[in-house]
Amino acid sequence: MKFFVCVLTLCMALVSVSAISAVDLKLQPYPNAREVNHSNTVASDYLLALGSYKKVDGNWMVDRSQRLSGTLERITFELPADHNAEDGFSFYKEQLDKYNLRELFHCKARDCGTSNSWANNHFKIIQLYGLDQYQFCAAYEITNANEKPFYVVLYAVMRGNKRAYVQLEILHVDKVDDVGVASSPETLLKLITLNGYFVFPDFAVKDVQSSALLQDKTAQAQGKATQVQAKAGEPQVKTEELQVKSAHVQALANLLNLQPAITIALVGHDYSAISLEQQQLASKKYAEQIKAALVTQGIDPKRVQTFGVGSLAPAGRGDRDVRVEVVKINK
Repeated sequence: MKFFVCVLTLCMALVSVSAISAVDLKLQPYPNAREVNHSNTVASDYLLALGSYKKVDGNWMVDRSQRLSGTLERITFELPADHNAEDGFSFYKEQLDKYNLRELFHCKARDCGTSNSWANNHFKIIQLYGLDQYQFCAAYEITNANEKPFYVVLYAVMRGNKRAYVQLEILHVDKVDDVGVASSPETLLKLITLNGYFVFPDFAVKDVQSSALLQDKTAQAQGKATQVQAKAGEPQVKTEELQVKSAHVQALANLLNLQPAITIALVGHDYSAISLEQQQLASKKYAEQIKAALVTQGIDPKRVQTFGVGSLAPAGRGDRDVRVEVVKINK
């Protein structure tokens, strides 16, 4: 009986792990594809590839990466005959686009390096060893309000026998990286060239005043004297604790160093419940903080302008009350 209970408990745990990514992301399998491998594990040292494989001292190594931990789901699909690698890659990318998606890295064909490196060194799945000119790879971050992010790796390749395979990996992290998981400078350049702007990631604002007033109310409820009590009719001043992750500052600085002709505007937005004037002052402060961080990285301050528009623009990302957009200035 004890053995039966143990087995049942283990099965329930495995089902729970499997449902994490499937329920939250709701990705549909490729029609009529054959599932070659499928695993759910707890990964304590997952290597998230954020760049292509390049030859360094005779060895093929990924040029950018980050170590993360969390619950990892890995699936390998063999596509039906007469379906190619781009079909498989596009099928999953279109599903991912429905979420709050941030591209971290993307490559195709020989720009990815050798398929042998991805198949044998990175994924360690022999079926993924294909033709270098027929491969696609990307890494994405998917975020939801008040939830830890998902990191999704998508790799597709066609083998010499014309059969195409897709590798899908979904990591639900157990903790948020304090430094930040930054997009490659090449990805940022693509975004700012195609769209004219991108949202500075992971920008967070903690309302210090709200925290102080909450402590004040708690102390009053306990009958204690307080020193954080506003006078009747006195206007409340919004005070913020700004949090910018260093990896994103470095990535933006790298972009500007790679493209010395580009000048940018940092445009702050604020949708909190304060006056428009306060929103504009606060949002410009956000932009100026990022500019100051870029200047410390050696960026010429003349290449960066700052603006604060408050709530005078569409809200955009619905999971944040504040944001800063990096906008390309056309000369």
